[in-house]
Amino acid sequence: MVRIAIEVSIIIPSHNRYPLNLLTLYSLDAQGYDMSQVEVILIDDASSDATPSIAANQCFSFQFRYVRLAKNLGRPRARNFGISNSRGTHLIFLDAEVIVPPDFIDSHMRIHRQQSRIIAGGLYAMKKTYTRMDPLFSHEQRLEAEALLRRQPALYEKWLETRHLKDPPCLIGRDEIKLGLYRDLSLENPHSTQFANQVLRLYGDWFSGFNLPWITAGTGNLSVERRAFEVHGMFEEYEGWGADDIEMGFRLYTNGYRFVHLSSMPTYHQEHPIQTSISEEGKHNFYLFQQKYRTINLLAILLVFRCGMSYSEASRVLDDVHAISLHEYPHRFMHLINTFRAMLESVGRLSRYGLPIHNLDKQCGYLISSPYERLFHAEKNALEQSGKYLHLNQALDLLLSY
Repeated sequence: MVRIAIEVSIIIPSHNRYPLNLLTLYSLDAQGYDMSQVEVILIDDASSDATPSIAANQCFSFQFRYVRLAKNLGRPRARNFGISNSRGTHLIFLDAEVIVPPDFIDSHMRIHRQQSRIIAGGLYAMKKTYTRMDPLFSHEQRLEAEALLRRQPALYEKWLETRHLKDPPCLIGRDEIKLGLYRDLSLENPHSTQFANQVLRLYGDWFSGFNLPWITAGTGNLSVERRAFEVHGMFEEYEGWGADDIEMGFRLYTNGYRFVHLSSMPTYHQEHPIQTSISEEGKHNFYLFQQKYRTINLLAILLVFRCGMSYSEASRVLDDVHAISLHEYPHRFMHLINTFRAMLESVGRLSRYGLPIHNLDKQCGYLISSPYERLFHAEKNALEQSGKYLHLNQALDLLLSY
């Protein structure tokens, strides 16, 4: 018997996401792709819900591999486990609660067939959708969901009939997924709209001239060739939520991988109660990430995350930094660049520990007047007088204003 090679492995870590993860699998079962070349690996990260029932009760057109971990390892470790046990030449990472359209796999693979060393993602093409009214929704989530449901009388009636239940069912099922009715329960994500306005409209889906494309490496919807992990290593196994995916994105970016955004293929994030711990976990993990590399090419994102700059403004700051290294005399503005990097590091450190961002020049060690401080200010004045590098000068003024 001839064994068909696996072209695509879809890796889905899941922890207590039932029944949303089942709807995600239904959407993968509705793909217009040769599913004999696809395997889907659902890594049950020690869930306490009904996720194990999927393997026992469901059938799919793809090769479905269910793996249950004995204890909760967290998303990075679960994802790495999936990579190690996958067989595809290309890997697609998908969050357990993301519903995908019928051309999802094809959209990813068209890109990879055209070029190698590509990371394709759709983080900022992701919309919100409400497929289940969770009793633990925040007040804002409940209002948002109810407003959507009122436009769908049949679904609204179903919700009214089941809202008293402690564990209400999903509002849609397998048939509705195939019909695409999740689109009728969706709305734009403000973060996606902001990123489209600040980046995609200026730089395009291939990020031409944009210096921070790695920030789109969200594993809610991301594909890359297997060889990337064989050569450059696996995901960092940070504890808690956040930064492991963009760390991998940055690592591959510095090794020559290009990014493309799948803007024309929206996916649909099924909203669920938000864990209150993710903000602090994200700050902690980002600090581990920044301290691993400590380069301006990474630290510049803090101008966006913590200092209110737009993505395009931060990218232009890096344009100036790169231009200085290419066109200025050796060591000109060296102390200025080093101080700029140190101030950005301080922003990340202060944020990590929940401290106010202020006196950043003092945070760099300029506690008293010193030759190094005077040299920095002399170079800052020279930068201003040159009339060049206006974006870098603006960033320095911003940091010095704290």
